Amino acid sequence: MRVLFTISDLGLGGAQKQVVELARQLARYGNAVAIYTLNGVAPRAAELAGSGVEVLVDQKRSKLDVQVLARLRRFIRDWRPDIVHGFLFDGDIYARIAAFATGIPVLNSERSDNYEISATQRLGHFLTKGMVDGVVANTGSGSRFARKLYGYGADQMHVVWNGMHVEDLERRAVSDADHRREFFGPGEHKVATLVGAIKPAKDYHLAIETAAHLVTTAPEWRVLFLGDSLSPPVPGYKAGVHSNTSDYKDAVMRHYESAGLSGRVTFAGARNDLPAIVKQSDVLFVTSCREGFPNCVLEAMVLGVPVVSTDYSDIAQILPRAGQVVATRSPEAIAAAIVAAHRDRNAIVAEQKQWVRTHATIEKATENLERVYRQYIRPDPVAKPA
Repeated sequence: MRVLFTISDLGLGGAQKQVVELARQLARYGNAVAIYTLNGVAPRAAELAGSGVEVLVDQKRSKLDVQVLARLRRFIRDWRPDIVHGFLFDGDIYARIAAFATGIPVLNSERSDNYEISATQRLGHFLTKGMVDGVVANTGSGSRFARKLYGYGADQMHVVWNGMHVEDLERRAVSDADHRREFFGPGEHKVATLVGAIKPAKDYHLAIETAAHLVTTAPEWRVLFLGDSLSPPVPGYKAGVHSNTSDYKDAVMRHYESAGLSGRVTFAGARNDLPAIVKQSDVLFVTSCREGFPNCVLEAMVLGVPVVSTDYSDIAQILPRAGQVVATRSPEAIAAAIVAAHRDRNAIVAEQKQWVRTHATIEKATENLERVYRQYIRPDPVAKPA
């Protein structure tokens, strides 16, 4: 089959990572795959070199750039995909409009839950709702939320959990560097790591409070934050209320500086060697208040690192032990769960790896997605020549 992904950008976010992984695996299975980005921020494009996936990087200059829409529509008619699959808000809307009346089925994606949308976004969704055939959510929670918010029918919703290329991740995690020493100097430290862009959904303020409690009550612990605000928006294009913004990052850093945690808690920014750093951590923790299926959690599970998380989305179905999911948004409770997870590290690691092998390899995710595509592919879409 021929699959076209449309996405806002190919930056370092979780949705972008999954698009890259799915595209590569679809290509390995013999499918023709193309990715059309609506923003010039595309660092992940390099990950597709030699994969056979075609990448087209465009740059919209406004929320609804008619020139980009025209170029995307032209590509759809020339390349003739069997299905167009949008990711993120812009990718969803542009896919709907550009493929309208071509006869090619359009799928959208739901990557989170419990968020709010602006009046403009709500209008865009409802004006174009009839142009989308189905929606692929990466969690059951997101699927239920999308049905409630947008009014999709049950038959339009499909859940495909994220997948991880296990062997590739394990290979990239091999390193001779001593990251504990790099970040915290000599000593027998235990390290709890949080991975994620500095944006409201990750609740970095709760993360800082958790770090402060952990290093104060258990002095052998150190806390590492990996991630930064994502790429700045194009001038004139305003970020949404739930997006990462410079204002949010500034507030987080002020909170960190006022807590007096320097030396024991470190912000390391975005790193290319993230898998190796995570592998050398003792626990990965998550303080998100809303999110879809977290890639960083899957990566830690693959790499043999116990995970502790706040309760959101499908996380309680992902982590094998109830004690790994903290029901209250309490820094004290999260810190205690981190210590407990480290104590039971070996058993938790074994259970996590088994869960990934059963439910969340990239092979399984791709095969599930192909099954969804086959439900929609039409034998003679209008865009194809007679």
